[in-house]
Amino acid sequence: MSQRVAQFWENTKRIAQLSQRPSRKEIWMQFKLSMLGLFVIGAVGYIIRLIMTVVTTAAFGG
Repeated sequence: MSQRVAQFWENTKRIAQLSQRPSRKEIWMQFKLSMLGLFVIGAVGYIIRLIMTVVTTAAFGG
């Protein structure tokens, strides 16, 4: 068990040494993509809600 923990710790240290901080350009790109995804999901939800309102109003004569 302790050998597995030691091996895990060594692998973790090696990965930490190889990793780099993202640049501002990469962070900005991730932000834009996240906002685009949020907008698309919101728009789809709004359209579904609008369709359901129209269908419900037409079905029950509201």
